[in-house]
Amino acid sequence: MSNGMPPVAPSPPGWDDVEANRKDVSSCLVKQDGTATLAWRDLVVTVTDVKGNSHQILKGISGYVEPNHMMAIMGPSGCGKTTLLDALAGRLARTAQHTGDIRVNGHKSDLSFGKSAYVTQDDVLIGTLTVFETIFYSAKLRLPQAMPMEEKVKIVDDVIKELGLESTRDTYIGTWHLRGVSGGQRRRVSIGNELVISPKLIFLDEPTSGLDSAAAYYVMAAVRRLAEHCRTVVSVIHQPSSEVFALFDKLCLLSDGHVVYFGAANRAADFFADAGLGVPMNRNPADHFLHAINRDFVESEDVEANIQRLVAQYKASRIAAHVQDHVQALEAAPGQVYVHGGEHPGFAYQTTVLTHRTFLNNLRNVGVFWMRLAMYVMLCLGVAFVYFQLDDAWKDVYSRAALLFFVVAFLTFMSIAAFPAFIEDMKVFVRERLNGYYGVLTFTVANTLASLPFIFLIAVVSTVCVYFIAGLRGGGEAVWYFILNLFLALVTVESLMMAIAPLVPHYLMGIAAGAGIMGLYMIVCGFFQPLNSMPKPIFRYPLSYISYHTFSFTGFMRNEFEGTFQWGCPPNMNGTVDPGCSMDGQAILAYYEIMDINKWVCLAILAGMALFYRTLFFGVLKYKEWKSK
Repeated sequence: MSNGMPPVAPSPPGWDDVEANRKDVSSCLVKQDGTATLAWRDLVVTVTDVKGNSHQILKGISGYVEPNHMMAIMGPSGCGKTTLLDALAGRLARTAQHTGDIRVNGHKSDLSFGKSAYVTQDDVLIGTLTVFETIFYSAKLRLPQAMPMEEKVKIVDDVIKELGLESTRDTYIGTWHLRGVSGGQRRRVSIGNELVISPKLIFLDEPTSGLDSAAAYYVMAAVRRLAEHCRTVVSVIHQPSSEVFALFDKLCLLSDGHVVYFGAANRAADFFADAGLGVPMNRNPADHFLHAINRDFVESEDVEANIQRLVAQYKASRIAAHVQDHVQALEAAPGQVYVHGGEHPGFAYQTTVLTHRTFLNNLRNVGVFWMRLAMYVMLCLGVAFVYFQLDDAWKDVYSRAALLFFVVAFLTFMSIAAFPAFIEDMKVFVRERLNGYYGVLTFTVANTLASLPFIFLIAVVSTVCVYFIAGLRGGGEAVWYFILNLFLALVTVESLMMAIAPLVPHYLMGIAAGAGIMGLYMIVCGFFQPLNSMPKPIFRYPLSYISYHTFSFTGFMRNEFEGTFQWGCPPNMNGTVDPGCSMDGQAILAYYEIMDINKWVCLAILAGMALFYRTLFFGVLKYKEWKSK
């Protein structure tokens, strides 16, 4: 026998029965309660790489799956499993184009943005929330606003019970500083987020990845129970155990973009046996199937021959013809249009819920704001004692300007530390947006509102640490202006980093880009070189006016010196200072060539810059969303 496999008993006749383990789906179809029969015919997916070369990933795939059924997509690495799943779920990348038909209940498929439940391979969850809180916020964001809260809590409790998560109900998902649930439990929580709206069509991308055999079985057993409630489940599965494989009704086995086998999962062994590749005794059938068609690690021409034989045998089988007939029948007599979910909450309600969730995450996540706050306190106390109790001599005038520049430049620069945490928020947003939780505007507004209290706290604490110890200009208005200026500068730089986030593929590139931009802004703000002395092309116009440092530094300088008197004069040519000489604050501002602009106008400009960057962030996300449709 080919491939050196041990002999097996001959297969029984009739391996190609159209549905050997067909379940009774008539009760689901009679209900017509949002059930989904998913069918695809002659599906071809082509991907274009960065060099402009085209690669065909899927090559004429056909199949279907009905309610009450759970289908496994299997195959060696790179065979097109995830591409098929993404194509069926309406999530193909922008670089991919597909031809062929994908239909739900016989109608053209449109499953993007929440019209089906899609659970990604990576569990993108907020680690500072408990299991209950995670699923409860999903319910509040997606269930009708008019639904009583008690009913939403009951739905969440039912989901937790259905997935066997009662023992971890109040356990955190887990972060680097919070002990959390296990990998299998995280996977079930990810599934639970999608179950709160009772979806009838569920896609799973390798739900057992990274789990041990026991955890994988419990996860898939929970999914099996979901499918038995008139749900249609499609899952990419990688090398399942025999127990997990037995849970599936259908199997779609791929190799290099071709269908090797499609049909009843419990008849796949008969199909292979008929091709002379029967499953040896005491071997996991799923392992055998993959071993027989995996050309990556077997140095033998037998594998290629196996694939060609199986593909040809499947094309000539009755089930291949039946699949084509079934899809055509759906097209000729389409069923009820598939409608997923009910009425979503309004914008204001969703924004309130998402703001509260983001605020709670910020409050519990030590790395987002609290470590930054400690860092700001350390830096501010350090600089305050370096410039301890400044006087009014000329050297102290210079020291005051240097201190204010440090506040503008380096305290705001530290906001880069929050960028990795924001990238994690973005990952959660991308998952939830694709599953139709809420819109881009909701996320933008909620993230802004949730961060403002923490940024304001940083501004207040930093001001208290540096202002009075260093002996800056007294007076209530001056102190409050200092707080507001620092607050708006921090908001602006965080908004800048937000605008950068969707443009970079990795957070390290975002940090590098943000650091480079802010370094350039520091140079042209007017401290190192007066604005009038800088080269006018590029550096003065437009960079110095684009830089938020320019207006923040101008505001700080005017707040410190405007309307003041009795400052020491600069030394004479011989290095001495005339004891009778004094300068007013306006002369000092003129000496530094500070822009003639009201300090309150500077605050308005900073607020406008922050709004511009947040709007840019919103615009980029909307553009990427439009491009992906």
